[in-house]
Amino acid sequence: MENWNKRVKRTCVGVLLLAILLRLGGSGPMAAPEAESAAAFFLYLQTGRVARPGEEMVSPAVTIPKETQPTTVFTFPTAPLDGGPLSFEASEAESIEIKNGGTYEPDLGSLLEAPVNLDFSGEDPRVLIIHTHATESYTIEPGWEYTASSDYRTLDPEYNMIRVGEAMTRILEEAGIPVIHDTTLNDYPSYNGSYDRTRENIERYLEQYPSIQMVIDVHRDAVELLEGGQMATSATVNGKPSAQVMLVMGTDEGGLTHPNWQDNLSWALKLQVEMERQYPGLTRPMSLRPERYNQHATPGSVLVEIGTAGDTLQRAILASEAFAHTLVTLIQGLGLR
Repeated sequence: MENWNKRVKRTCVGVLLLAILLRLGGSGPMAAPEAESAAAFFLYLQTGRVARPGEEMVSPAVTIPKETQPTTVFTFPTAPLDGGPLSFEASEAESIEIKNGGTYEPDLGSLLEAPVNLDFSGEDPRVLIIHTHATESYTIEPGWEYTASSDYRTLDPEYNMIRVGEAMTRILEEAGIPVIHDTTLNDYPSYNGSYDRTRENIERYLEQYPSIQMVIDVHRDAVELLEGGQMATSATVNGKPSAQVMLVMGTDEGGLTHPNWQDNLSWALKLQVEMERQYPGLTRPMSLRPERYNQHATPGSVLVEIGTAGDTLQRAILASEAFAHTLVTLIQGLGLR
């Protein structure tokens, strides 16, 4: 009963906060994650932590020593792939489940068949891995304990999204694809404005490295169960238990400029299909949203949710490696490198 009372109080205060935000901010900024007002509201409802606007952002860069990372067990094909180059048929779009949060109804078959205008060749950086919500973490398990900064969050890069991004980076680099892994904690100390800070970092990288073709924003999902606790996902990768992967794709429906959103979606659809070819059951339904999630930066940008808060880090790492291995297969199979 005490927990229920706390939730009721938290919800009431949250509604008041949202009303104030709407009153002060007008209708426009609420349509985009860059504004973060709605995100702060739902963060409060979920965790009880208030994301205070105007807090100064200090994001220390952190890295995980390469020597502490295991060598991947994945193998990489050399072109041409067995069976020839990859191809996609419009009929395969029927197998893709989309959770549509907007009103757009894109032609998935045509987008799946559309050619890809990305170039992953050369020695300059081609992929940028970044974390809008870097402090997100997973369910603690024996031997993988960490100090939480709040519920399912930690500043320890060995146990938050930095570790997941590092596993992904390792796979891509071992396949010869130049990667930049940005380890900035864009959501610490302030959750407010994290998408804005991520966008600023992306813009700086693109100015310095115009060769970047793809920006991968790596998150984990969180789904609270009615009976309490967090939902976990389940898949199998190379005979081992794994978390699942969900692609979240933005559009311009929310009012922000995003002229190439269908190019991003075309690329994501191919990733979705190829993940299921390689690892059946690895993917969750793709989420199509009115927000753009900074995906206007490059035609190859995606937001990927690796597991949920109910999953363990070990399963999330395996899922991230499977995602990265699929990306390598897609790049090589389409002759993009």
